[in-house]
Amino acid sequence: MVRPGFGVMKNGWDRTQEAFLSIANFIGTHLLPFTNPRVVCPPGRVVCAGRPNIVVTTPMRSGTHILIDLILNNMPAYRRSPLYIDLDQCAKQEGPENDLVGRITPEAGYVIKTHMPINTPAGMADDPRILRILETAGAILTVRRSRDSVCRSLARWHGLQPDEALAIYGPSYDRFWEFWADRGTIGIDFDDLFRPDRMAAVLDDLCARVGVRRAQTLVPPPSGSNRAALHARKAITRLAGRHAPRIDTTIHTLKG
Repeated sequence: MVRPGFGVMKNGWDRTQEAFLSIANFIGTHLLPFTNPRVVCPPGRVVCAGRPNIVVTTPMRSGTHILIDLILNNMPAYRRSPLYIDLDQCAKQEGPENDLVGRITPEAGYVIKTHMPINTPAGMADDPRILRILETAGAILTVRRSRDSVCRSLARWHGLQPDEALAIYGPSYDRFWEFWADRGTIGIDFDDLFRPDRMAAVLDDLCARVGVRRAQTLVPPPSGSNRAALHARKAITRLAGRHAPRIDTTIHTLKG
């Protein structure tokens, strides 16, 4: 038996959620965008910390920012300002008087994100400055998520049918793994990102490689069930940068 008024309450709650998400999306897009100097370079300025960089390279929709946040929340020495470097955007946005890639020294001490060679400038993979970043990194981490899972996620993201996404993005997925096959990456299974015991071991190994200590208590990826808390973490991260109590570098607000 349905309680009288339940449908009205549910519809009202749905409208409230929709309004909240619209406001959160407006704030995230216009008032506190992820592209601010506290969060990412560019536009943030790179300052050398005297320790190796950590490269995170993945196909899109493979847990890129989940892994970045695991590092930033559990390795305090890598909580920098900005929080991470987007290598692909550095290559896209630099010019004759703005050597963004060249400023990333071997001992800059940042987490560096890249999807190379997917949607990156021609010749980026052969740039000696890029090669130096990869060759001198303390570690190059990647996340292994199946081709079908990645393409299904991209289909939801872009509003495509699964077979459309597979036809469009499948070749770039294959090209990514061909490019990184012999570059000494440390592979992490996508599901392991959500297993605290497995990630504790990965982070301990990573800390040993770069010579820093892990936080005493492991901070796992947050549950996605509490949307209000999710948006609050994003906003605080964008506002406070490395001083945020729990870093969430996720870019988009409404899509998952």
